[in-house]
Amino acid sequence: MVKSDVIVSLSDAIATLMDKEELFRTIDHQLKSILKYNLGGIILLNRNKNEASFFWTGSDDNETDIGQISEHNNIPLEELWREPFITVGKNLAPSRLDLRHDDRVKNDERLGSVVRRWNIEETINVPMRNQGTIIGFLILGYSRVGFIPDSEFPFLETITNLIAGAVISTLHFEEINYRQRINQLQLDLTNRMIGVINQPNVFQYLAKELSMIIPLDFLNLVVVSPSLFANVEISYVKEADGAFKFVRLPTEIKLTPEEHGLHEFPFGPSDDVIRFTEEEIEMIKQTKEVNGAKISIEEIKSGAYLNLKGNSDAQILLFLASKSASAFSPDDIEVLNTLLPQLRLILENYYAFAEIHDLSKQLQLENISLLKEINDKTESSVIIAESKEMAHVLRRLKQVAGTDSTVLLEGETGVGKEVIAGAIHKQSTHANGPLIKVNCAALPSQLIESELFGHEKGAFTGAIERKIGKFELASKGTIFLDEIGELSLELQSKLLRVIQEKEFERVGGKEIIRSNARLIAATNRNLSQEVSMGRFRADLFFRLNVFPITLPPLRQRRADIPPFINFFVEKYCRRIGKPRMQIDPDDVSLLMNYNWPGNVRELEHTIERAVIISQGAMLDLSSFKPALEQLAGETTALPFKTLEEIEIEHILKALHRTGGKVSGENGAAKLLGLNSKTLDSRMKKLGITKTVHISVKS
Repeated sequence: MVKSDVIVSLSDAIATLMDKEELFRTIDHQLKSILKYNLGGIILLNRNKNEASFFWTGSDDNETDIGQISEHNNIPLEELWREPFITVGKNLAPSRLDLRHDDRVKNDERLGSVVRRWNIEETINVPMRNQGTIIGFLILGYSRVGFIPDSEFPFLETITNLIAGAVISTLHFEEINYRQRINQLQLDLTNRMIGVINQPNVFQYLAKELSMIIPLDFLNLVVVSPSLFANVEISYVKEADGAFKFVRLPTEIKLTPEEHGLHEFPFGPSDDVIRFTEEEIEMIKQTKEVNGAKISIEEIKSGAYLNLKGNSDAQILLFLASKSASAFSPDDIEVLNTLLPQLRLILENYYAFAEIHDLSKQLQLENISLLKEINDKTESSVIIAESKEMAHVLRRLKQVAGTDSTVLLEGETGVGKEVIAGAIHKQSTHANGPLIKVNCAALPSQLIESELFGHEKGAFTGAIERKIGKFELASKGTIFLDEIGELSLELQSKLLRVIQEKEFERVGGKEIIRSNARLIAATNRNLSQEVSMGRFRADLFFRLNVFPITLPPLRQRRADIPPFINFFVEKYCRRIGKPRMQIDPDDVSLLMNYNWPGNVRELEHTIERAVIISQGAMLDLSSFKPALEQLAGETTALPFKTLEEIEIEHILKALHRTGGKVSGENGAAKLLGLNSKTLDSRMKKLGITKTVHISVKS
């Protein structure tokens, strides 16, 4: 084929090609039969990145995989301008390079492997120009020196200039496609993240989205402060199924001097994304711990830090890591750089929502504190303790109030456990925080978990917005759980975790929330008996029973009845707007001789009712009929069992008689006249569990 035909054929073949790899393969196909080279390649210069890329376009080895040949390698431009690649003095015209005795070929592993594989003795290097500017080189390798005479250089320059024009077109096309891809990535990332921007697990969504763009197995957001503390806010590790699992890290991590130097990167305008070396990755894996154990990311091979800016007091960094050593390539780093505005926007919006949430939470706390202050100024918080029994209670109260220990208040309904809880709170180190009160018996079982721990939007039907739980509201204050014996066994286990670890999650959420609220619990049940009957967790009971205080019933502290009467008369006269009433001594005796099964609460309601109906200056207690309510002796003091309690006792007696056997001829079901499945169902509903005891004889 004559040279003019070669030029026309090459021009026609590459005129419309827009894919760079396909272009290079076509060039190799057109030139190999004419120029007879052992190995052909193209070098492209990227002066913006100060690097050159090698593309091996083809060889005379038919067994060589074209994918291997097309693989490109990048080197800095300063290496390219040194022999044996391109001689500076000869880079303006085609030049020869004799590789037979060049020591630098032996010393350069990348070049040496190519030269030895295809037995290259000489290369012809032809510059590719576009509008007078060299954009790269056509490299032709031969196994014999002088195979191409100098007279062929003008022809090589002609075809190389044709190639240069086609390369420029493909580069422009690639740039347009790249920009479109980046714009689409930015748009897609923004659109997908905008729906979860106010969710606590927003960074879990972010990890998933980024893993679809770059190889990603670990995400960690770090805030580095000038005081050398890193507040690790969120971390996620990719699991085998591709989902990202939350990893709980310590709230604060003291940075080692090496780590602090690691965090002080010279981030400049063009260095907002920095790839870590293998040594730096190993250092991070060796120093970060989760509850005393190293983070389980042993397979991590590469990583990068993204500078997400922050204010002058702190630097916000996003650490991404991968199990692939080839991850975070220059292309990946470039993509991350282009996504930085979106990532910063996501961060700003997340913290904007978090700030709004915190302000809303603070407002709730302020309202609660205000209500607490108003309530504290009312008479309802007054403790009357003229009896020796209550004097003992007050001594116990003063002993424990100044500590952070959990307090368990025991006593019958209406003895004033809530008032004592308020007094402990006011005398504690948590007095400046709120006192949050929760009546466990007044809430449906399906709602109490949400009430205590809060819930996320969409956690269940009707959860139209995030709700802050009582434990979160009580942080830095005190939480009072009244009637704690009413909690289900499932909720008891969750409460145990809060007491032990001071942390919990909202219903439907994954964010770990810490609360340093002091716990005061109260019950009118005998919890030790509840434990023996399997209705209350023993481990929770021991956690609650740190400092028990038993409040005596009113019938055992009769010396407190007269001052209570005077206190309630004055309180309700002032509230209703009547003058202060006098009390007949006989009426006082009448009230003191009553056993008060409803305790102080019953006495208060009796006085309130008397103040309402009284017309003169004397308190009218004509509506009080103790004789109708008083039973012989002290029988009114005995607790009245519910049907459920009686049923439980009866089933337990049957089980005891049958040796724990439920079904069968000699089982408890037959003894009770029930179907065995019916009895099984009743036992589950009543919380009766079967325990197996194993005895081992030596």
